[in-house]
Amino acid sequence: MILFYAVLTSSVLSILVGGLLWQKKQPNTYAQRFLSGLLLLYGYIGFISSLVINGTILQVPHFFRTAAPLYYISGPLLYLYVRSSLRSETRFDWRYSWLFLPAVLNFIEFIPFYAQSAAYKTAHLKALAFTTTQNSLTVVREGWAPASFHPIGYTLSGLIYAILAGVLLRNYLRGEGKSKLVNPVYRDWIKAFVLIQLVANIVWTLNMFLVRDTPYFNYTINSIYVITQFTICIYIIQRPALLYGVYWLNRKEAPVSTVPDRVASAVLLKNPVPIAPVPAKPEKAEAGNGLRKGGVTGPSEADVQEKLQLLEQYMVNQKPYLQPRLSLADVSVATNIPPYLLSSVLNGVLGVDFRDYVNEQRVRHLCTLLQRGDYGHLTLEGIGMEAGFSSKTTFYRAFQKHTGLTPHQYALQNGPEGSEPQQA
Repeated sequence: MILFYAVLTSSVLSILVGGLLWQKKQPNTYAQRFLSGLLLLYGYIGFISSLVINGTILQVPHFFRTAAPLYYISGPLLYLYVRSSLRSETRFDWRYSWLFLPAVLNFIEFIPFYAQSAAYKTAHLKALAFTTTQNSLTVVREGWAPASFHPIGYTLSGLIYAILAGVLLRNYLRGEGKSKLVNPVYRDWIKAFVLIQLVANIVWTLNMFLVRDTPYFNYTINSIYVITQFTICIYIIQRPALLYGVYWLNRKEAPVSTVPDRVASAVLLKNPVPIAPVPAKPEKAEAGNGLRKGGVTGPSEADVQEKLQLLEQYMVNQKPYLQPRLSLADVSVATNIPPYLLSSVLNGVLGVDFRDYVNEQRVRHLCTLLQRGDYGHLTLEGIGMEAGFSSKTTFYRAFQKHTGLTPHQYALQNGPEGSEPQQA
């Protein structure tokens, strides 16, 4: 019973994490879809296994063996995910379609069995006596091949692809992986992921050939599956950046078109109180090495300026600050700047945190509205809400911080004649 709940829980967890990865719009969606597909596949296989373990499969016999061909897909998904991540690939190379051929052939082989009636499959399942020590993987024969052919095929397929992924990672770490432009969070994740897969597949292979005909086979096979799923999912859950912020392994973005600097990019105000950018802090940067934090080498000065230009371009053109709940993760996704790098640039170069930076953009927007008298019959508090501020207190505090005036004072000094705003 414990094994049943463990398998079921791990499969649900894999489906949830895989679903989150699938629906999250990220710049490296191509690579993430392989990982998401692998976790969803694990989840479905685990679900079918849980039905078999507690005998519920007798109530839904048409589910039996539907997960079998998926074992041939897990290896290719593992390999393609690692490959696409290490090589920053963005689209599928159809030359690799043949990797899924064994799964297709396995499915075709099982079609006659899939087409059988529920009564036939129920009788077949009862004859297998799943509650005994007889293991289902090596004695069941629904297709044309011998009973043990596919279990051995699944095993060798997983092991071979795990080894190939390990070779890709080893070559990468010996070469491009030494670059300062490598994202350490993603690199560590790929290393952990490949190691988990290698260990799981090696243990699975040993189990298949050493204890296949013992009473412990089903238990150990399912235990390996549970541990693998839990380890991968917990690793991802404990590092939310893998779900919401770490999109790339190597920074290879195309050059960003030139945009005005931080002050000039804003709409020119009528006699505004200046909101000058905080100058870069020399002690936080080193020529040729970029930002340093805790002794870790960061991006180059040119790369930092590129990120700042991209950020300003996004703020000016899209005006995301009008959203009251704009988050660092939202901006990170839109600009393809990882959260940790975005935060480092704002704090280390501009000298502001993310919230203060966004509030400054909102104040700039408000100054433009107040200068033009373009606020209709709204109160000052009302236009503050329109600009994305979530409360009157935050609005007034941010406005005074960045202009030295209250909103009402600014409107009187800089707005059109006869356009005195309403007080809240």
